[in-house]
Amino acid sequence: MPVLDIEIKSGKLALADKDERLTLELYHPMSGEVFEAKFKRGRIEVDKDGSITYFTRDSPSVNFSIFLKRNLSVSMTDSGQVVIRSPSKILSVVQKKNSRKGTGENVTSDMVTLQLE
Repeated sequence: MPVLDIEIKSGKLALADKDERLTLELYHPMSGEVFEAKFKRGRIEVDKDGSITYFTRDSPSVNFSIFLKRNLSVSMTDSGQVVIRSPSKILSVVQKKNSRKGTGENVTSDMVTLQLE
């Protein structure tokens, strides 16, 4: 698999601790995962179906944007707060809560669905 390592330097020796290292890896599409980018605070994976997963443990918050004929911005903090913004009008919000805390059952996913104009 092709791997590209990129070192991003600040240009000053006094700021060497702020240097970043970015590793890009390309995979064979048959494996499911097509692309992975690793950097100091986490990694991003892209699968052949177009799904993107962002992993981090060192950042107090994560922000990402999605463009699919509409613009959507998602922010999540380590406290668990999630904020979704869009310049498009939100027509509806539907919640589906499956989890039952304290019952000892396996965790299932809760879901919020937004319909954008």
